[in-house]
Amino acid sequence: METKNKLLTVLVCFLILVLLAGVGAFKPKQASGNISTSADDGGNGQMPKIKKLGGVECRMPENSAFVFFGSTFGLKLSSYKAYKNFDEALCSLKSKETDAVWACDVSADYLLKVNEGLKKVDAELTSDIQRTDAPRFSFGMALKKDSGEKLRDEINEALSSIKTDGTLDDIISKYVDNAEYFETETGKKDRFYPKNMKNKSGNGTIKVGITGAVPPLELLDEDMDPYGFCVALMDEIAGRTGKKVKFVYIDNETAFTSLVSGRVDLIFAYGNSPTTTESKPVHIMTDGYLDMQRYYMIQVGE
Repeated sequence: METKNKLLTVLVCFLILVLLAGVGAFKPKQASGNISTSADDGGNGQMPKIKKLGGVECRMPENSAFVFFGSTFGLKLSSYKAYKNFDEALCSLKSKETDAVWACDVSADYLLKVNEGLKKVDAELTSDIQRTDAPRFSFGMALKKDSGEKLRDEINEALSSIKTDGTLDDIISKYVDNAEYFETETGKKDRFYPKNMKNKSGNGTIKVGITGAVPPLELLDEDMDPYGFCVALMDEIAGRTGKKVKFVYIDNETAFTSLVSGRVDLIFAYGNSPTTTESKPVHIMTDGYLDMQRYYMIQVGE
């Protein structure tokens, strides 16, 4: 009898354990720090519902961007739309045409500083691709293959000296880390416009293609004239190479057409990743001047 009672007790305990396991009582807890929670996700550590994603036009067709960013952010997207610039992309957020807009980290940080009512989705809530300490790529300048080697070498030599003497760090601190300073009520007088660009040494002119697609690395005013970081850096390069610089506004989607056709000698802001290869590259790259760590999604705050 006693043995039968023991067996019954064991059986009851086993059934209770099965029931508890079924409701998740013994699931391991998520280690703190693996997924961070913040106001971006309501503090519950879950990815916000994002089905319609937008971004600025790039060399990637919309159908390819649909797949790439869906994978990058770990999303099951229903649609993707590319916009001419961030002004249009952010308007799509406010009109609820899109649920979120992607941007590289430096642009996402800048857009949040100069636009009220936006929030950044915590990158730790996205796919494992985002969880890395290594930069995804470096921003550098793209030049035409086969004909831009000499200019690339001159720019690289100038960049090396700008990095070595601390000038690049100063430019990044002033025109990237504190770029919102240039969006104050005082307007143009707070913005960096060309200084050495009128160099008349006779060593030639560099035609620099600016798209305005990567703020604050490229900023354009109401007259489509560049200011800020791109001008400050090219001003230093002009002074150290003895060349003049002429800025040319080009469309981001067709930037490489402008490069191949000779309309510009280089595209100022282009990401170069050691893990990305092109079957038939039409360009060569200078050394990088700023690393990009990860992509972010931007939403309208609540």
